[in-house]
Amino acid sequence: MLKRTFTLLAIMLLFVAASAQTVTLIFTGRDANNQRMPLDSVVINNQTKGWGETLVWPDTILTMQNGTGIDETVANDGLGLFQNNPNPFNGTTAVNLTVTDAGAVTLEIADVYGRMVETWCTASLPSGINQFRVTLSATGTYILTARQNGKSSSVKMVCNGMGDGNRIEYAGIVETMCTSSLPISATPKTHTRGLTNNLFDLGDEMEYVGFATINGGVVESRHVTQAQNASETIVLTFDVAQVNMDGQPCYGTPSVTDIDGNVYNTVMIGTQCWMKENLRTTKYTDNTPIPLADTVSYTEPYRHVPDNDEANVAAYGYLYNWAAVMHSEASSETNPSGVQGICPNGWHVPSDAEWTQLTDYVSSHSEYWCGSDPSDIAKSLAADTGWGEENDECTIGYNLNANNATGFSALPAGCFNTSGEYLYFGQSIYIWSSTANTEYYAYTRYLGFGRTDVYRSYRYKKFSGSVRCLRD
Repeated sequence: MLKRTFTLLAIMLLFVAASAQTVTLIFTGRDANNQRMPLDSVVINNQTKGWGETLVWPDTILTMQNGTGIDETVANDGLGLFQNNPNPFNGTTAVNLTVTDAGAVTLEIADVYGRMVETWCTASLPSGINQFRVTLSATGTYILTARQNGKSSSVKMVCNGMGDGNRIEYAGIVETMCTSSLPISATPKTHTRGLTNNLFDLGDEMEYVGFATINGGVVESRHVTQAQNASETIVLTFDVAQVNMDGQPCYGTPSVTDIDGNVYNTVMIGTQCWMKENLRTTKYTDNTPIPLADTVSYTEPYRHVPDNDEANVAAYGYLYNWAAVMHSEASSETNPSGVQGICPNGWHVPSDAEWTQLTDYVSSHSEYWCGSDPSDIAKSLAADTGWGEENDECTIGYNLNANNATGFSALPAGCFNTSGEYLYFGQSIYIWSSTANTEYYAYTRYLGFGRTDVYRSYRYKKFSGSVRCLRD
């Protein structure tokens, strides 16, 4: 009897686990030449259940839970939007927002390409259920997002056009918050990033379509329609090839700002969008500070000042040990690495494979060679200022005016070595990857004023070098 009960319990647990299976979809784009294409947005339609979701960059991952979905009436963290009504709508619709804590609130409407359509803000929205009227003039799918003190809640709205402009109007408070907890009738729909609230069952017929900016215009991918039975990476293919944008600011991201407010220019090289400058942040995106030090460590994150002179930071960035670069994330060899580490949101630390993609691309284009050797590409990646002089042709230090054909603009920040010395400022740069070589070493890329190539090397993790981030 006990054995039968145990067996039945095991079967029940197995059934529960199966019914709550999570399906995670990772979306990536490819152009007509099979080159990686950053996605602006992805539209997901469940044709079996009749619902849709839109992911807007940098969100390119969707999680669905088989058999359960996410209850739309679960408690939330004090901020939540109800689904607008009516939806779809002709020009004007109403939406309710529940706020537990009175204070500043912002509402934003973006289209499926991530472009901002309208915003509304106040410093004193009362607690309770507040109603808004939304008017939109153009047909399309939109994302309405409410934000307060780092919290957010979003709903998708479908407009059939016919509005006399774009605006958000406050209609007043519908229900006052009388207790410290939300009344049952006022519990709103909330969204977790990348996690759909809609019901999903294994085998549902799904449709996926991507949108990307190619050659300055927004292009729609081929539609992928399939029964979804497991997690997978879904490639969305575009029938348009990217023109060569090497050396130009990245599509839609000409600059990026870190948590300190530092602004970095960007540059396209092949299909990769790179920071054009060395990182100089003093803390992570979660506001954890990165200690400034004059010592080394394998495990404690440290940053150091190039040549021990703060005046160098603005142009050359800080030097970081590998612990600082990774921010406790694991080594990655994949392309893309998936390691945000020290980088701003929407950006990541490049893996060794991503560095190889860069150097292979540059080596495959003869306009970036110095002479006839495809390995002599250092000059095309090095900045045309800041480097020491060298007499040998094709070295970085020979005729600086001939440098930087790619726009990568590498500057010689030097290093803080394992003996605790500041060395090689003006002569070399060591740039970290997210890929470990052994327990104590990780891969870097090295450029020196007397070299003609980009050298793939590995350094002690307690060593401090420069960081360049890649867009997700």
